[in-house]
Amino acid sequence: MRIFQRAQGGLAQVVEQPVHTRYVPGSSPGTATTAGKQGRLPAAQRVASVARLRRAVATAVDRRGVLQPGEAILIACSGGPDSSALVDALARLGPPRGWRLEVAHVDHGLRAGSGAEADHVAALAGERRLAFHSLSVTVRPGGSLQDRARGARHAALAQLARGLGATAIALGHTADDQAETVLMRALTGATPRGLVAMAERSGALARPLLRVWRDDTRSYCTALGIIPIDDPSNADMRFLRSRVREQVLPVLEAVFPGARRRLVTLSARQRTLLEDVASQTRAHRDAREAASVTEEKSGPC
Repeated sequence: MRIFQRAQGGLAQVVEQPVHTRYVPGSSPGTATTAGKQGRLPAAQRVASVARLRRAVATAVDRRGVLQPGEAILIACSGGPDSSALVDALARLGPPRGWRLEVAHVDHGLRAGSGAEADHVAALAGERRLAFHSLSVTVRPGGSLQDRARGARHAALAQLARGLGATAIALGHTADDQAETVLMRALTGATPRGLVAMAERSGALARPLLRVWRDDTRSYCTALGIIPIDDPSNADMRFLRSRVREQVLPVLEAVFPGARRRLVTLSARQRTLLEDVASQTRAHRDAREAASVTEEKSGPC
């Protein structure tokens, strides 16, 4: 019964819904500024789109522990709207939480001019007084290009994080990315565990924007005058994710309004179910072990 009741909680538990439409610095959960500095935000930052995203990130880190106070965090930034918004939000939220933030850009060398994007990200980091690292990787031949590129990128980021002593690598995945992942896994024969898709925190990988929609990151960048890079590979129909994003999901939304939200909800409910099953399994195992120890101590009658 407990699992059923939790599953009926609705999407408000899954995709972050802002408590306020007006940004209140220093309000609960702790947001952008330290005590005594309320009311000093520039006018461009006192808008609903900025408030929503910063509050969603603050809730992720303060209430759900996606990032811990005092952590050393490497922010992976491609220069797109999602990761650019993440850099700015974490830079703003960082001081009261004692984070040590650094930014990294990874060039996969897969298209002409990609290396110049590092300069764009370096400027973004520099404006926020964050250390910047430019990485280049070689994507080896094999299966899915996007999978190979992601593997090379994550390996390079993990190596840099170890060298810096960073305990978290912050990624800019959004709720839209989660919906796409769930749909692709559901339609390619994934196991129930595969439907869990991405976690907000998995080892060193942290996704503070996983309950934020892509449109919100774009609105955030527009409000703050951040000009993101448009990666043409995102619209390249050779890639399955691009076809799902540009062709499949719009059709689903036309037939089933709110399809993206339902896919995100499915992932969260599946995660809850598996976590409850795992918890019950551990409890039964511990009970059996305790009973076995008791029998050994009591000995034969």
